[in-house]
Amino acid sequence: MKNQTPLTVWYDGECPVCRQEVALYRRMDRHDLIHWVDIGALGDHQLPPGKSRDDLLGRFHTRPIGTEDDGADNKDGYLIGVDAFAAIWQRLPWLRRGAFLFHTPGIRQLAKFGYLGFLKWQRGHRARREAVAKAIT
Repeated sequence: MKNQTPLTVWYDGECPVCRQEVALYRRMDRHDLIHWVDIGALGDHQLPPGKSRDDLLGRFHTRPIGTEDDGADNKDGYLIGVDAFAAIWQRLPWLRRGAFLFHTPGIRQLAKFGYLGFLKWQRGHRARREAVAKAIT
């Protein structure tokens, strides 16, 4: 197995697309290499040091467990956005061979563009969910 370092992944458990994707990844993770954390289920005191709920909900975050730096471009060891997806794929048997795509010029830019489009949709969807929740209460 290429990368056996366990990974923590923070995700939006209220996002239907995110929940479906996490469910798929969980089924594929036969070696329990990924620890999934629903951001919405965390109290403020349970958030990772140096990260706010808005940080984590704003862009997809992962971090290798027990390491301070996994070659990330930042100093705190977090892999964010497309790099986070690459880290997940490297740990999943059926996707491992495709993880290099996230580092391939051209494809990487397309993945980033697609991810930014998804984030725009997700923010709008989250705002609608919050508006409905406020209207109900």
